[in-house]
Parts: sequence; C-alpha cells; structure tokens
Amino acid sequence: MGALAAALLLPTACSSSPAIGGAPPEVPTASVPANPPRPADCAPAPAASPTSPDGWLGLLATTPDDVATVVDDGRGSVVSHAAERPMPLASAVKIVHAAAYGRAVAEGRLSPDEPIRLGDWEAWYLPGDGGAHVQALDTLGIPRDPATGLAADPIRTVPLSTMVAAMVQFSDNAATDYLRERLGDDALVEAAAAGGWQDLDVPSELGSQLALVRPQEAPPVTAPRAERAPVEIALARRYASDPAFREDSQRGLVAQASDIEAYLLESERWAESTAVGSAAQLAGLWRAVISGSFGPGADVARAQLEVGRPRPDGQVRAAKGGSFPGIGTMVLSVRRPDGSLGIGVVLGRGLGTTADLTEVGAAQLRFLARAVEEPAERSRVLCVA
Repeated sequence: MGALAAALLLPTACSSSPAIGGAPPEVPTASVPANPPRPADCAPAPAASPTSPDGWLGLLATTPDDVATVVDDGRGSVVSHAAERPMPLASAVKIVHAAAYGRAVAEGRLSPDEPIRLGDWEAWYLPGDGGAHVQALDTLGIPRDPATGLAADPIRTVPLSTMVAAMVQFSDNAATDYLRERLGDDALVEAAAAGGWQDLDVPSELGSQLALVRPQEAPPVTAPRAERAPVEIALARRYASDPAFREDSQRGLVAQASDIEAYLLESERWAESTAVGSAAQLAGLWRAVISGSFGPGADVARAQLEVGRPRPDGQVRAAKGGSFPGIGTMVLSVRRPDGSLGIGVVLGRGLGTTADLTEVGAAQLRFLARAVEEPAERSRVLCVA
C-alpha cells in the first residue's frame, strides 16, 4: 500500500444535518450495562501498540481517552470502556448502509438484481481509497484502465447486490456514496434508529475526502459537524455530476500528496474532524441486524455481512472495520449454534500515521475475537477499562 493510499484510506461518516428525522419513540437510545467489579488479581497492562491484540489492552490502559470498546459475549457478560463516547467511525459505519439497503429491498424500493452501470458507480470514485475500488473490479473480473483504475467499459453493468458486496467486502467508498444517494439520508437515519442509534451523522465518503482535497471549499477542520457536513454532501454531489470538477479534484489529490509529510500531517487532523458515533451505537445496530430484531430486510443485510462459511464449531462470524490516518475501527459478531450472539466493537484514535493500517485492523479483530469468546480475556479488558 502506497503512502497516498494510506493517507486517504477509507474515509467515512458525514451528514447533511446532525439530526435528520429521528428514531421512533419506542426505540431506546443505544447503551450498555455498567461493568462488573474489577478483578482483584489484575496483571500489569501490556505495552501499548495498535498492531497487536495485547497492545490494544495497553492502549486502553495508557490512552483511555482515545479508545472506546464494547465486548458482549451474548451470554450475559458485558465489558465496556467509554461505550457512549463519540469517536470517528471510518468505514465501520457502513453497517448503516447495509441495513438501509436490506430494508429497501424488503420493502420493494430497491431490487438486488437491478443493473448498475459502472460509469454511474464510478462517478462517485476518487482515487486514494487504499486500492479498494481497484480490488473490487479485479475480483469481479472487470477490465480496467491501468492509468485511472476505472472500468474500461463504463456502460457495462453489475447487479446492485454485487456493488453492495463491494462496499462491505472491499470497503469500496464509491459504492457507499452511490448507495447513500439512492437510499436518501432519511433512510439511513431510520435504519440506524432501528438499532437504537439516534441522530445518525449521515456519512458521505466522497464528501469527506473532498473536504481534505479541497480544504479551501470546506469549513476548517475545527468547525462543528453541523457546518462541515452540508458542505461535504454538496461537494460529493457536484463531483458526481460535474466531470470538470471531478477531473480538477483528481489533479488536486495528486498535487496535494506530492509533499507527503505535510499531507500526512494534515490528513491526521482531518481524520479527527470526520463524523462520529459511539461503540454502543455500532454494537446496537450490528446486533439488531444479525439477530433479526432490526425488522424487514435484516436477512438481506445479514447475508451481505456474513460472507464466510460457518466455522467447524458452527459459528458464523462477520466483521467490518475501517481506517483513517491515525484512526482504526472494528466491529465483530459471533453467531453460535446455540442461538447466542457475541458482539465486539473497538474504536481507536491518535494512533499516528506510521502504523500499518492493515496490521491495525488485524490486531483489533484478534483482540475482539479473544475478548468475545474467552472469559479470561474479558477479565483482562475489565482490568484496564
């Protein structure tokens, strides 16, 4: 992965309004129970590191303001830290899009078989996504222009469900924004609310990237989301509809990244300005979708998330993570043959720009898998939470 790809890896979450719509009154705000008492025999915390499972225990101990987590084994044992603290979400937020897509299919508003022109999908594509879009095209066997990464034949079509799969499996940002525009912001807000996630900060992946590439056209990174979000949405829509603006933005991306040290520093500040959510909100919506309590369309969304075969013990796992410069996020579910459902979420920031983001994601996944499945590991989390 090149430095430019790392600098712009998987941007996410912004909104056209801090509160578009809202949850039905009967849906509670996502929350988690209080932690049990801290064990009396806690060992010293491991060394802090974002690239090892034990290192995340160290980060919880040494930088508690920069880590949030929820570990729920699905059998009555829950451990958390800062579960309701707003944190940058990166591409972990795409559970919202998957849920809203599932509901739209169940209600007949979208068809999984609808043919989508590659050119319409790629109108939302800005290079610098860590290679996600190129990987999606290559996996699908779609020829592309090696200079641009775009499909060689923009008239060629793929089923909508295939594009959604690219969003989930490869974290394709262009697919995410295409789907956001098709669904509408209210549909995303309502889907989040079905899992107890109130006042969703509706994400435009492309818009948040453009706010970094074209900072002169966006409020400063210190501005509140209520100011930045509508501008990001507008930038994304202009990019998708205006070829000249699109080409200029792509040239700006290359020019900006020529001074890589300055670019990485600015991108880290930018990452902190992106839209936020909490570990409790992610855990609540993920549980609602996987368990089916989300309602109509849960099965459609779950099929997009649970893409692997069952494990030898019958477990079915699903995970979705995301990264920004200095930020790593991960959600994991473990659905077991006995009907129990374990959920783990970890959100981290302040990780610096030198950490290998692939290694960060792998470490977060192992950290969550251990904590969800092993009582001793949950006790270690409790010792530092």
